[in-house]
Amino acid sequence: MPNKGASREAIQFHYDLGNRFYARLLGESMIYSAGLWDVVDGAKMTLSEAQNRKLDWHIAAAGLSSGQRLLDVGCGWGGLMARAVAAKDLSQAVGLTLSDEQAAWIEEGSKDPRITVQNRPWQEFKNEEPFDAIVSIGAIEHFARPEMDTAAKLNCYSEFFEFCSRNLVDGGRLSLQSIIWMNMAPQNESSNLPLDFFPESNLPRQLELVQAADPWFHLVEMHNRPRDYSRTLRQWIWNLRVNRDALKPEFGEENILRYQNAFAQFMYGFDSGITGLSRFSFVKKGPDWSSDHGTS
Repeated sequence: MPNKGASREAIQFHYDLGNRFYARLLGESMIYSAGLWDVVDGAKMTLSEAQNRKLDWHIAAAGLSSGQRLLDVGCGWGGLMARAVAAKDLSQAVGLTLSDEQAAWIEEGSKDPRITVQNRPWQEFKNEEPFDAIVSIGAIEHFARPEMDTAAKLNCYSEFFEFCSRNLVDGGRLSLQSIIWMNMAPQNESSNLPLDFFPESNLPRQLELVQAADPWFHLVEMHNRPRDYSRTLRQWIWNLRVNRDALKPEFGEENILRYQNAFAQFMYGFDSGITGLSRFSFVKKGPDWSSDHGTS
């Protein structure tokens, strides 16, 4: 099936600015999505601790255990795969990305042969053997375009969930994280998107994802924690400020300010209720139990 979401060029416009830039921005975790901050003691946590806590949430939500196989759709710089392989002694972890820089980072940096990356959209991914779990963090925001209406968006999300179901073993788990629209009318979505920062992309709504998943998955767990992203963005802005002098010669003052201003706008969206941050755990639906037991 064709890729109906953000093109390879749109993804690379943002994510291929440079690995050295993102290393300064994101810190040692190299995770470009919201961490999971402690509600009570979040102020005492470091960004790295919040990111590891998030990764551990997804690893647990995916139900991974020793010897199993993982597919990471939108794998970023490979942090989830590395942590999952080490923590759960997985036999294989495959990541998908459209970013040349991310793929190069994983290929050059990973010393574990169980971790591989493919530079291709999920729509073109073929695999003979199903996976035990799929994780996708911060990727589904790029699966639908701004000009799409609700029905078209739902179709894109449905195709993704069908892909996940087809590539999972019976009873396999899917763990998903996404920024979502909250207090924003559907007809106003496209005019309120930061298309100069994330081209050709739109956000889902929480219910859209649940509805699109329903033919293939049971929803096991879900939460919405916008402040997780606010706290993460504050740390990224701080990282840009303290690394400004190191970044300017290669990436320029304009790019540094562009990211700082975008992150400040995003913080307002999360703090004011315009956008949320949802995490989902799904399990693949099995056969109708009643049909095997003569009940109705």
